[in-house]
Order: sequence, then C-alpha cells, then structure tokens
Amino acid sequence: MMLRLMWCVAFLVFSQSASAYDFGSGDIKVPEGFEGPVMKAPSEAFSAVGFTRRHDDSDKSTLLQLTLFTPPNGIPELNQARQIAFSKQYLMQFLEGVKRRRDNFSTSTIETVSIDGIPAVRIRWTGRSTENNVELYGEMYCMIYQQQLLSFHVQDFTDLDAGGYEAARSAVMAIAFD
Repeated sequence: MMLRLMWCVAFLVFSQSASAYDFGSGDIKVPEGFEGPVMKAPSEAFSAVGFTRRHDDSDKSTLLQLTLFTPPNGIPELNQARQIAFSKQYLMQFLEGVKRRRDNFSTSTIETVSIDGIPAVRIRWTGRSTENNVELYGEMYCMIYQQQLLSFHVQDFTDLDAGGYEAARSAVMAIAFD
C-alpha cells in the first residue's frame, strides 16, 4: 500500500507545494520540494496522508507519510512505560505492511525517542521491493497522543541522493503538537 501510495503521489499532477501541514493534533513542517498532501481515509478511525519529493533526473520519489488511527474504544490512560510498550506493539503491526512487500527485509532495534516532548518509538529498515525489485530503506515512528495512535514513515531508494530522506526525518523529529 505504501509503495503504491508513493507512486500515485509521484504522478499526481494537481498537488500543491507543501509547507506546514496540520494533521489535527499537531503540525509538521513539510520539507521544501515535497508535494502533497495526498489523503486516504478508508474508515473514520484510520487515515493516511502522504507527501513526496521527486529525485532530480528520476521518476522516483522520497515518501513522507503520516498515519493516524483512533481506536473506536479509545486508548486507556497509560503511564509512560506502558505508552512506549503499546507504541512498540503497534509499530511492529504497521511495519508488517512494509515487510510483506519486501525481500531481504531487515530492521534495526527499536529505539525510544522524543517528539516535542512526547515519547515515541522508531525503527529503521531496509529491503528490496517485491513489486519492482528496487532497494529501499526507511524508518518508521509510532506514538500515542491525545487518544490517537500516530505513525510517521519515511522511505527512499538506496541508489539516490539522501537529501529528501534526511529532510523528511528531520521534519518528523520537529513535529509540534497542539
């Protein structure tokens, strides 16, 4: 799904230049050169927003994706340790969607990070797309904020300049929550 979203966004003609994007519970400063947003909301509880930055002299793009999930029964009040454990559990579930479409898939260990003072978890990954046999790498973050489960995903091609990737991951780490 994420690779398809990336290609759809890459060919989207009517996208606007991105700057700051309000995703409801916070803002992300979308890096220069990224276009979007392209939105997909398969249900009231789930939505995904994607931005892409096309590489020079290529039809390939860096992907920056935000996924928001609001569980129908809410999220119970959790202390920080349980919040991190819960985030790790969902991070692995979100990552499974990436893994299903990759060969030679490998990951780093899960790290605990802070985004605007809120605990989050992050994992880095590499793998070859089963769809078009290209090498990709990325990182995914997951956290709980205001009764929502938030996932941020950055993905790029290993054979291309990493400038867009680095800008996208910096944007995730600089998110400002309401």
